[in-house]
Amino acid sequence: MSYEKRVAVLKQINKGFSADGGALSGAVYLERFGRELTVKVQAAGLAALKEGRYALVLSVGNTNFCLALGRGEALKIADAPSIKEGFSVLIAFVKDEAQAVAFGRCGSSTTSEKELLSVLGSSEKKNNEAPSVPFPAVPPEEFPPIAPNVPRSPAYPLPDLPPKEEPEDRAPFREGAVAYDDEAIAESDYFRERIQEGDRNEDTAGKGEEKGRKKTGGSDLKKDDNAVNPFLRTKGKLTYYKKVREELERAFRKFPKDTRLLKVFPRSEWVKTDGALLGVVYENGLPRYLCVAAEKNGDPPEEMKERCTFVPESPFSDERGFYIVFQDADTGAYVNVSQN
Repeated sequence: MSYEKRVAVLKQINKGFSADGGALSGAVYLERFGRELTVKVQAAGLAALKEGRYALVLSVGNTNFCLALGRGEALKIADAPSIKEGFSVLIAFVKDEAQAVAFGRCGSSTTSEKELLSVLGSSEKKNNEAPSVPFPAVPPEEFPPIAPNVPRSPAYPLPDLPPKEEPEDRAPFREGAVAYDDEAIAESDYFRERIQEGDRNEDTAGKGEEKGRKKTGGSDLKKDDNAVNPFLRTKGKLTYYKKVREELERAFRKFPKDTRLLKVFPRSEWVKTDGALLGVVYENGLPRYLCVAAEKNGDPPEEMKERCTFVPESPFSDERGFYIVFQDADTGAYVNVSQN
């Protein structure tokens, strides 16, 4: 029997389907032994779904295949054409409509992602239009007439239904996270102040000059904490992040994105407010630090001077960079890098 093997590198088409917010990457491996084709998909960081599903569309020669994409298991096609000339493959998200996630091809295959998406749409439409099989009619239940002078069997009362239990309140957070736990929060909340201050500046634009920025003072770190590495994650409950999450998401929808610090923190996201950047640095797909950054223009701003650290844009020069304040996503405590 003949043996063939080909591989195609996947390229992200649409954002929003990676677990850590970064670019999606991976590859699709095809092995054909005889007429049987084995498909193996390796997509690093593909996010889990709460609704909808992932589908894989494969084009080999003039034949198209639509397959359900599981969690890492190999897919089998019993009778497939030769893959010697290459193939095209598309990973799509299917809910109400199919949406392209990642695409790849190899060899001399010329099928595009739009063509594969159209094949998937036609397949979904055909499945939805398939006629349903009616259930057979159930004949009416008939009982024989009661004979004369024969008493009926005694009737027993049905038991009362148990009382309906009210559903428990659930924490409005991603699956697997711990519910809100009232732990110690930093007394001076610089990150939340920057979010609220950005909202006020945006709402009052054109009505007068800004009255001033709120200054924070004092350190929330105890003296005995100086010997503890501030980057060690000891809690992991995201208590502080859950407290400011609604305000943070509102700010990220309201203000424009800024990508200058992605070179330093690849697993992060930033928006530019009035006079500063707001950001979230992720670790293993979860928020690790909430940050406020000001672009270097001489000395750091007065309200950031006691807690900020300077982060250069390039490792070869300190001329350009940002003064950044880090707050722990678990406790809200400030991370004073200069003390460690």
